[in-house]
Amino acid sequence: MYVKRKFVDLHARILCHATEDLEKVELAMTNALGPVELNLRSTEGHHGNPLAIIEAVIDGEREISEFFQRLREEDIEAIAGSLATRVDKGCNLFIRLDKQSAFLGDLRLATNDDVVSIRVRVSAYPAKADLAVSIVEGFLKELLDARRASLR
Repeated sequence: MYVKRKFVDLHARILCHATEDLEKVELAMTNALGPVELNLRSTEGHHGNPLAIIEAVIDGEREISEFFQRLREEDIEAIAGSLATRVDKGCNLFIRLDKQSAFLGDLRLATNDDVVSIRVRVSAYPAKADLAVSIVEGFLKELLDARRASLR
């Protein structure tokens, strides 16, 4: 039986400032995504300060699903409740995780600018934002239902 993919890929990006420990920032990324190959590049900030940009891509449906499973229930609900503002016309879902919490292994939505930026490309055909929202809505509902059923 053929099952249509819900997601094309997940792209994550995190900035490491000169005052931060690169290994700790990399750990925040792997805590958020699981085992993944990290790509590092160096650049300069607006004021000439050195920055490292750490990026990773996940293209496996199972691995992307596992990322969502690591999120707290209240954050999954918050994402589901704000999909109209999180999904763009290109069918990309945007999520910002708190970098400090990710370092500690506690994934939670960010309330500040120190973030792990996540972009998930939704497999919607035709590529329309409302269809992508519907696909993600259904996926998150299934995820929450399965989580709640396992608690019974």
